[in-house]
Amino acid sequence: MACMLLLSVFSVSQAYAEGTESEVPSDDTAPNMKAGEPKKRFCVVSYDEYIPFSRQLYYILTGLEENGWIKEGSIPFSESDIEHLYIDEMYQKLENTDLGPYIEFAPGACYYLAYEDEEVVAEDLRTRSSSGDVDLIITTGTSAGVFVKELNLEVPMIDYSATDPVASGIIDSATEGTGSPYVWAQVEPSLPLRQLKYYHSIKPFNRLGVIIYGDETISGVPDIEQSAKEVGFSLTKYNIEEQPRETDEEREAYYALVEEKIQQMAQQENIDAFFLTVDLINDMEYLMPLLSYFYDRQIPVYLMDDVSVVEAGALMLISANDMENIGRFIADVIAKTLNGAEAGSLPCVYTSAPSIYVNYDIANRINYQLSFKFLAACDQIFTAEGKKS
Repeated sequence: MACMLLLSVFSVSQAYAEGTESEVPSDDTAPNMKAGEPKKRFCVVSYDEYIPFSRQLYYILTGLEENGWIKEGSIPFSESDIEHLYIDEMYQKLENTDLGPYIEFAPGACYYLAYEDEEVVAEDLRTRSSSGDVDLIITTGTSAGVFVKELNLEVPMIDYSATDPVASGIIDSATEGTGSPYVWAQVEPSLPLRQLKYYHSIKPFNRLGVIIYGDETISGVPDIEQSAKEVGFSLTKYNIEEQPRETDEEREAYYALVEEKIQQMAQQENIDAFFLTVDLINDMEYLMPLLSYFYDRQIPVYLMDDVSVVEAGALMLISANDMENIGRFIADVIAKTLNGAEAGSLPCVYTSAPSIYVNYDIANRINYQLSFKFLAACDQIFTAEGKKS
């Protein structure tokens, strides 16, 4: 039954992934530069260290390699390397590597908004853009996308992995032009809505708990609230304002606050499921001590993003983030932009086919029954002995 519901909830996803509206036409993606023309220079703006951003950037680079923009075999890290490399570490390797005759990464042009003075970053981006030092800006996620978009630079900006680029104001529309010839953002429609429909179909819950860190749009709150109305469950929501987490002392203070909120929600709110959204727990050494407050009460913890968190201790992830093919999709957009297309006129929507990841040990711990058919449909099952495909 669960497998049937998965197909129905995500039936539209497969149609897109197999090649209808998600595709940028394959023409005009090969390099089309005049002899002697300078290499196209990239820079990257992110918010902070987040391995899913690194993974997605890697697959964008391999997509550009497939299109001929990056010399074959020149990407200075492998697929396995990116499980341990943050964006700035990747960038340092890229700016010091000969990627071929078409693109390069501008020296010193990787920015983390969480740790740098935003006015200094803004001024540097304005100077680089007006002087021709950068030809394309890659932004990761909502905060970086909003920040660069509001600078109104006349250099193409390509954003990926924002939760809802329209609601956050990065773009005006996902289907009718972005509102600026220079701004493009990848759109994955209503991912939390589709996830929560599926989680509820496996084991219905009456009251879902969520703890939101920072911007509600980044955490998908509009879609979570919509899913509560459509599916028919109530929502208990706590909010935590953005906190510094750069030093050991700041991290300890932050996770003490998260522990207080989780303990209160688990013990006092009568929730029967918890949805772990982005950026609440980024340091895996804190994960199991925090989630144990839920597991001790047999409350399942479902995940919004990042399969590594399932391996570390979340119960389940229904992921519609097909990073490899999304990377190809974004690489095609970048290639067409470098060849002269207006970024804001190119298709933004990519709806991925789903993948299922489950932590079998956690399921046993909380007496969460999983049928053989469900387990057979999983892409990966994690146990103490290791992951099983």
